[in-house]
Amino acid sequence: MRALLAEARWTQAALARTVNALAAEIDLDLNYDRTAVAHWLSGTRPAPPVPELIAEALTRRLGRSVSPAAAGLVGEPSAPAGGRLPLSGIPISTALTELCSMENDPARRASARMLPYRKAELAKVAAGSADRAPMPPAPRGEQDAGDDLGVVRLAVRFYSASFDAHGGRRARSALAAYLADDIAPLLREREGHDQRRGLLVEASRLSFLLARMYQDASVHGLAQRHFSTALRLADESGDATARAVVLRGLSAQGLALGHRRIALSAAEAAAATRASDGPARAFLLSQLAVAQAACGRHRAARESLGRAENALARGEGSGAAEPFTAYSSGSLEFQTAEVLRYTGDLPAARAALANSLARRSDQDHRGMALSFAQHAEILVGLGHVEEACASWNSFLDHHVHLRSGAADLAAGRLRQLLTPFRNLPVATAVLHRAFAVTSPSQHS
Repeated sequence: MRALLAEARWTQAALARTVNALAAEIDLDLNYDRTAVAHWLSGTRPAPPVPELIAEALTRRLGRSVSPAAAGLVGEPSAPAGGRLPLSGIPISTALTELCSMENDPARRASARMLPYRKAELAKVAAGSADRAPMPPAPRGEQDAGDDLGVVRLAVRFYSASFDAHGGRRARSALAAYLADDIAPLLREREGHDQRRGLLVEASRLSFLLARMYQDASVHGLAQRHFSTALRLADESGDATARAVVLRGLSAQGLALGHRRIALSAAEAAAATRASDGPARAFLLSQLAVAQAACGRHRAARESLGRAENALARGEGSGAAEPFTAYSSGSLEFQTAEVLRYTGDLPAARAALANSLARRSDQDHRGMALSFAQHAEILVGLGHVEEACASWNSFLDHHVHLRSGAADLAAGRLRQLLTPFRNLPVATAVLHRAFAVTSPSQHS
């Protein structure tokens, strides 16, 4: 490790800070300093998942793969704790079972949730995602209603609605069990059947939803692995739009963690697919716009937003609003606000969020809560504290329906941003309410 530190041109304190930051990506609170690194250099072995976090920190710094063993942290943890699950070389149905069954296995669940987020994996996916020849969408129709494919599509609608209404900490174990115990065996049974392609697409969507649930709880390492499984399922189905949707999710996760350039590459690969149009294309282009804005490409971001608006307009009235085939104008306005925040136009971002809130369903508690929270944060930045308090009260109205890490983080920002104004009666009232109905983010 001493040689790797010298190669990285890092001090012991710098390594400690980076390990703490990587721990936060998996909802783990560590507070190492240079003295901890000195102990590691003298031969002390930190407990899992710290060896993997150290290795990931050095990997990112050096731009090449560094394992815990290469860093002198011998006695690597088992595969689930170490994050090196051998899933890529086995059939996708087996990989799905192995990954999802960990959620409901007490012996493996805790270590699985400490899998580190691997920046190199996002870079690999983004670099290898050239546009592929699209295949026609898997057939849909009334005849699906009573068969296996129809049942799985009902599950996609249910879990998607549950995520929107209740957040990622509800129904996650149930979805993991459904994928491991029902979907994976069904994929094995349908090997060689025409219907299998449609099942693969729906399985990819369910895996994507499970990844979003873990992401919502800041369990980013495990979320990334479920995104990767969703990508494999989409690839095996041959459905280019299903693949693009997963790339979009990986881009959003990477951007949230600060990996802007690679997130942009993933968003570009997603938007490059020719298989999607209408709401699906708007969904892809909106993330491209946000990633472009985050990287300082403001003119390109505005152009992508315009294309997203046109695509959404073309798809209006095209059919029932189902998960993964529809994209609401309220969601697009939320992404527009994100672009405007990156460009520094806070008044315009405020207006976009107001439009987003006006167009969202009241049952979308997660979307409403996060939109009200961002609206309040912008208002505070503009000096409108009383208006911000009104938005935060609305945020708290929706928060009570949620078990969501993202909403809990927004509640933490509420307390941080509003505390300097606690002498104002309206701010004091909101702070009291926030402390009464919210608690700090917890491992989940």
